[in-house]
Amino acid sequence: MDEYVKALLEEWAFYKKELGEGKASSVFFGGGTPSMLGTERLLAILNHIAPYVEEGGEITVECNPESVPRLDIPKLIGGGVNRFSMGIQSGSDRLLNIMGRIHSVEDGRKAFRHLREGGAENINLDFISSVPTESEEDIEKSISLIEELNPEHVSVYSLILEEGTPFFKRYGRLQEDDGEDRRHVHRYEKMLAAMGYRQYEISNFSKPAFQCRHNLHYWKLGHYIGLGPGAGGYLQNTRYTNVADFKEYSAAIKRGEKPIGYSEELTSLDGDNELMMLNIRLNEGIDLNKKLPSGMLFKERYGDAVTRNVEKGLLKICDDHILLTEKGRDLSNQVEVDFFQLNEE
Repeated sequence: MDEYVKALLEEWAFYKKELGEGKASSVFFGGGTPSMLGTERLLAILNHIAPYVEEGGEITVECNPESVPRLDIPKLIGGGVNRFSMGIQSGSDRLLNIMGRIHSVEDGRKAFRHLREGGAENINLDFISSVPTESEEDIEKSISLIEELNPEHVSVYSLILEEGTPFFKRYGRLQEDDGEDRRHVHRYEKMLAAMGYRQYEISNFSKPAFQCRHNLHYWKLGHYIGLGPGAGGYLQNTRYTNVADFKEYSAAIKRGEKPIGYSEELTSLDGDNELMMLNIRLNEGIDLNKKLPSGMLFKERYGDAVTRNVEKGLLKICDDHILLTEKGRDLSNQVEVDFFQLNEE
């Protein structure tokens, strides 16, 4: 782990100049499970990059219930961490067992209390919906756990079973149809709204003023630096992904090279399509008069698709903004595909 941190900070040296005179608005220690690094290593990274982060920037550490008790939360908060995101996944021990998680619901409670007692005031909890055999009773247990713990932010992701994986081989035949999946998600949406959470993106809900600034930056096509094996970044209209193997990653850094395994420069049309695909997921919608990366207005590029999807009941127009309807959120992938353009028109 020490070698990993050393390599990560050496990689960061390649990117300092990318910020220019500006500073990063957020830092996200993302998964795997970065909390496994422990308090001192996380702080070593954070202390190194702190001068390049704006005052009041959002600094998130992802964690799982089994690793949280090892962390010194007051020390991390003192070092600048102001948001924690924990993969609690379900309020049902039965579903946690099906998913192969190594924590129990009670472990999740204890980890949450450890965060709160340590001074954490901004906590997200991740949940997975539509796990094979999920029942109304399982959903109620998750809803009750959210109500009990009262986090500032909740993410609810629908499980997709990928062919060829052990999970698919075991449970693929039991995968629920899309209608059942959406009924379960609607249950979460209704109950979270009743508890005071505002849905601001298809899978994300927050109390007032607790939207995830880092993720909003992604969804609005902001540039970001990705550090570490397998990390992805987006700079100067180029998307890149680092090599995933640590030995390759470390060797490239020792040669004085960025450890990039793949990169792609976006065309202006690519940029337009990505902005559409990401922005349309947001509940605030997209301004029809928004200027796209190509310089075109949104309504000029996508006007025909807007009309089609309004007629289908998948979109609505409010104050010159297009927004997904409830039906549109259920079929958001279909809407995105309908908007997606392959050639300049």
